Amino acid sequence: MARALRAALSLAFVVLPAFALAACGGSGGPPPGTDATVGGGTDATDLPGTDAAPLPGTDATSSGCGTCPGGYTCGSINGAPVCRSAAGIPLLSHVFIIAMENTSLATLDGTTNTPFMHGLMDTWASSSNYHGVVHPSLGNYLAVTSGQNGAVDCDCEPVGSTCSVLNCNLILSSCGCPQSVPNIADQIEAAGLNWRMYGEDMGAPCNTANAGDYATKHIPFLYYDLRDDAPRCTDHVVDYSAFAGDLATARAYSFITPNMVNDMHDPDPPNAQNYATGDAWLAGVVPSILASTAFTDGGLLVIWWDEDDLSGILAPDDPIPMIFISPLAKSGGYVSTVAANHYSLLATIEDGLALPRLGAATAATPLVDLFPEN
Repeated sequence: MARALRAALSLAFVVLPAFALAACGGSGGPPPGTDATVGGGTDATDLPGTDAAPLPGTDATSSGCGTCPGGYTCGSINGAPVCRSAAGIPLLSHVFIIAMENTSLATLDGTTNTPFMHGLMDTWASSSNYHGVVHPSLGNYLAVTSGQNGAVDCDCEPVGSTCSVLNCNLILSSCGCPQSVPNIADQIEAAGLNWRMYGEDMGAPCNTANAGDYATKHIPFLYYDLRDDAPRCTDHVVDYSAFAGDLATARAYSFITPNMVNDMHDPDPPNAQNYATGDAWLAGVVPSILASTAFTDGGLLVIWWDEDDLSGILAPDDPIPMIFISPLAKSGGYVSTVAANHYSLLATIEDGLALPRLGAATAATPLVDLFPEN
């Protein structure tokens, strides 16, 4: 379905952009006064923050940014003051990532049963030149959370026997590949912020055992050393059922992984139902995020795919979808053509939360093209 035809339908499925902008001196604390719940409606007239009212903790009469972190300077977005990194990324109040699976951009563009996703792309911003960094899935999840792909050749487990070419290849993944590397969770906690990883059908917090539609290969924080710190892991790596209750006091960073059906991975090989299922799941989740103060007060939601649908085996690494949603970002269906990948996204998030860059993100160009210049 051509985007020009989809645009007329998009407002039936998508919350309109809320252009409440977070100034540099924003509160950054728990968002007050929202009772949004997962599965909320998409009527734009019901959303808080769409009247551009003064943000919590921000002096609407001030023309400056307040105090910016070291290395950041006071700039502006749409005429409002905001601290920006040296690369031009604005400070963000909260970051949400929703991880989807194994779909090329061309495949998604060709679907006719994904009105919600198409509506998001027509209303907000996306990229036509965003790529995964490795195959299969696991390395991409590690890349976007640690700046390195783990040098793994299979979707190995967080725990288990040592991997080798015999048990870690395109056919087998019967081994463990824990990663003792710095990651964004370590950075967030060192900065005095908070975070959570939400896995659908995880059950018990910090669950390292695959079961049903729950797959540990899509829960990257189970692979890091925090897994061995039981109190820390059970507090931060939890079942997705906790997300609705957490949204009113959202963490600075929330990583959400649907189960293997809702993330469009299964059935494998995919068919039309995969896309319709993923679209319906997102339609039940995204509106509540967009309605939350955590989002409208300078937040960012990225709907992220890990790799293309043929996993680079039967075809070249094609561009994959990446939908970029923020009151601080470009909107109106803007499409970036700048080459980018998971390291670019990690660099963007780290700059947005005033964190140091990790691994390959250090040399990556962040997604500055998706934000207005002023």
